[in-house]
Amino acid sequence: MYKVKDKSSVCAQILQSAREELLTNGILGLRVADVAAKSNTSITQIYRFFRNRDGLLARVLGDIYDEQTQVAVDIYLSHLPAERALTVRDLADAIPVELTPELIKVQGLRNQILATSVHNKDLHDRLKVCSQRLYELWTVELDKLQDRMAPGEKFDKRFFIMVFSQQNPYYRTLINDNFFTAEEYREFLCEKLRLN
Repeated sequence: MYKVKDKSSVCAQILQSAREELLTNGILGLRVADVAAKSNTSITQIYRFFRNRDGLLARVLGDIYDEQTQVAVDIYLSHLPAERALTVRDLADAIPVELTPELIKVQGLRNQILATSVHNKDLHDRLKVCSQRLYELWTVELDKLQDRMAPGEKFDKRFFIMVFSQQNPYYRTLINDNFFTAEEYREFLCEKLRLN
């Protein structure tokens, strides 16, 4: 007897295959035919779910971008002292500036996603939603951090969101501490975050 596949499981297989293809071959190397073969479906079926290659890219890259955003917030919060009142120095020191191979890889993919969104309207629209979610997430978390600040310690939440959401450590791999060291960057952040 022929078994009909559940639409949600077919969609999940397609998304998983597309993610694997993207992570293996990059955005330019993604071929819908390869995704179809790996997900045991057809190109026609993929287009029923996602309209075209751009629609598939928008979904998968948007998911990756959203996940990276959540991970960045979680990592930042995990680097803050948990048991005491916070200082502006603590906030600046928790911002990752070390250029690990993993961070470079994540930032490289993030740059590719942003570049792809220039010519992919669906992805552009998805990233707008992701960015709004990021802003809302940071606003909630920063309100909690503001409540934990030591007496006399205040920080500029707006500056924090602008700097942290736009920070791209990948650029530091290109300039290689020629313009500023990690410590100079932390000092800059500390100075600018502090509200008098």
